[in-house]
Amino acid sequence: MFRAEFTKLKRSSTWIIAVVLPLLAVVTGTINLANNTETLDAGWSSFTSQVVLFYGLLFYSMGISLLAAAVWRIEHRGTNWNLLLTSTEKSIRLVLAKLAAILVPVALMQVVLIVGTAVSGLFMLRLDGGFPWQFALVSLIAIVAALPLIAVQSLLSLLAKSFAAPVALCLLGCVIGVASVTSSALRPLGYVLPQAINTRALNLGSTAIAESGRLTVVDIIPMMSTSLGIAAAIVVLTVGAIRAIKLR
Repeated sequence: MFRAEFTKLKRSSTWIIAVVLPLLAVVTGTINLANNTETLDAGWSSFTSQVVLFYGLLFYSMGISLLAAAVWRIEHRGTNWNLLLTSTEKSIRLVLAKLAAILVPVALMQVVLIVGTAVSGLFMLRLDGGFPWQFALVSLIAIVAALPLIAVQSLLSLLAKSFAAPVALCLLGCVIGVASVTSSALRPLGYVLPQAINTRALNLGSTAIAESGRLTVVDIIPMMSTSLGIAAAIVVLTVGAIRAIKLR
């Protein structure tokens, strides 16, 4: 089943999403730094903060929603949905295969972000010093932090035949996520809302959003533990949803 999902993935346009969105973040970060050199004068720290600012608030989460909708879209076309419901394969295998199919391009997004940031900082902006390994580490941590949103968007894309509906719900979550990481009153929500977890993870140690936390074990371990726990809970819900649909 994993092989079948990856075969579908090769034939889809999801790779375009995985490349364009992080490159867009790098471009906007480069332009912002180049036009504000007087205020953004901390070198690599300023640059990486600008790159992940909008990427963490919007691009990353919206990219995940688009990838999840694309991965499930084929199942809602023609007779694929009926074949899926009559399949003898275990539901958990299907759910995990879909998650893996989404996770692969999500990981590619982070690789493109790291490489694009390094190339722009070294050869276009010509920043002093070497590329910060902390930025690469944060980008990899964000892959684990994305698991709850991957699981949620996979569930929504399973339940909704519409491609746009799950993406619109993710956008709403991004708006709430921004409020949760910038407002003291909503801050507790930022520890459980998938979009907010993404924002906090990508801004670990960043000067853009101070409340995201530092790049330390004390901040990283709870975030990753919460992400894995929420993702596991959503997987259980997704398996239950598939079984309930089959029983109709």
